[in-house]
Amino acid sequence: MTNQDKSIIAKEMFRLAGDGKKRKDVTFKYSQVGLSNKLGISNAYVSNMIGGKWDNISDAMWRKVQAILRIDFDWNIAPTFNYIEITKLLEKSKKEKLTVGISYNAGAGKSQAYIDFDRLNHNVIYVECKNYWKTKSYAKNLLNVAGLESDGTLEEMVDTFINHVMGLENPVIIIDQMDKLKDGAFDLFMDMYNDLFRCCSFFVSGVPALKKRILRGAKNDKIGYREVYSRLHRIFISLEELDLEDVRAICQANGITDEEQISLIFNQCEGDLRVVRKQVKKYFILQEAV
Repeated sequence: MTNQDKSIIAKEMFRLAGDGKKRKDVTFKYSQVGLSNKLGISNAYVSNMIGGKWDNISDAMWRKVQAILRIDFDWNIAPTFNYIEITKLLEKSKKEKLTVGISYNAGAGKSQAYIDFDRLNHNVIYVECKNYWKTKSYAKNLLNVAGLESDGTLEEMVDTFINHVMGLENPVIIIDQMDKLKDGAFDLFMDMYNDLFRCCSFFVSGVPALKKRILRGAKNDKIGYREVYSRLHRIFISLEELDLEDVRAICQANGITDEEQISLIFNQCEGDLRVVRKQVKKYFILQEAV
């Protein structure tokens, strides 16, 4: 971890939480305490990282912060069609307190759009769900990404989260990879929605299994699934397949301008942006080996 890398991380931390000093006409996404809750590190570490006091901070700590804040040192994001459309939909959803469901193939650029929208906007709560989470783990992570302490019983954590969101201006909750949630955590969406739909936007997203799960549960009258389907207004937004223009934009943003190579990467990717990234990096590795 070089000092240049640390400076990039510290700059992003400052952008999110400032240096503890009040400034006129400047509002940060988190307080330093809130950022420390999100990162799972002490407030002292946050303060020292932002303040340039790095002597006693290990590279492992810097790498942890980099990973949680999703900072890429060697990759540039390009505005693909889906990225632009999802961002527009998020902006509209946030403004008008809409509830939106997206169920589409992995690698289409959904998560990156959510990550950047969360990074660049206030009162956005983005959680990426995991297969192994139980309901309490889910509630704990909702609190963490919101910059809140995650202590207490499940009921206490849910109440803390709901009360926090109620006090925000035009909040949006983005639940990514919702299809991975177990039934108990999945059902929590309905409870949150019932308490918050008048003051909050919800954006739920996953692979095609999400839509199938909800439709199957509703058809079989499984408890809660008709309600979830209703909350989503019985609509799932469809995205577009990755096209050559998308791949060209990504390649050019990351230093590849050769049209033959761009076409080759497009033909290899099969509509998956993860493959595009892998092939771009492979290209430069092979170039260095020549």
